[in-house]
Amino acid sequence: MRNEYIENKAPKDKTLYQKITRTISLDKKNSGLEYEDIANEIGLNAGTLKNKLKPSMITHDLNLSEYIHLLELTGDYSSLDYIASKLDMVLIPKKQANTNINDLNLLVDVASIENNDVFRTVKLAMADNKITESEKESILKEIDEAQKANAILKDRVLHTAIKDNT
Repeated sequence: MRNEYIENKAPKDKTLYQKITRTISLDKKNSGLEYEDIANEIGLNAGTLKNKLKPSMITHDLNLSEYIHLLELTGDYSSLDYIASKLDMVLIPKKQANTNINDLNLLVDVASIENNDVFRTVKLAMADNKITESEKESILKEIDEAQKANAILKDRVLHTAIKDNT
């Protein structure tokens, strides 16, 4: 009875699980921890964690609590960036520190460069009055990068200390 809806489950996203596995491998290398230590830290044994990260293992999924704990443990959010990208969103970390004017100067330059890259990529793609699939992917990649740069700039402007000139 428990597995009667198993066929309704979405398949595991192979790229997502590869990113999570890569994160664990990098964390092992950087922290000196063993796979077993990382698994234990999120409340699993090594074999269970390996099964949960296998795309072919449809009965074992990494649950949300385990995933969040893994993000906190490793500090690597590349898999979360991937999820945001799949949902056509941009992930921007919140900064608590105030931004100074020099930071804003650099961020506005970066945002301008990224926006110019979008302009250039679209214009080049439209030169022959059609857009190929690879050109479309390139355009979307540039738009994502520009959106992220603009969102970071916006976040920093929101957190900039305002000087009162009175």
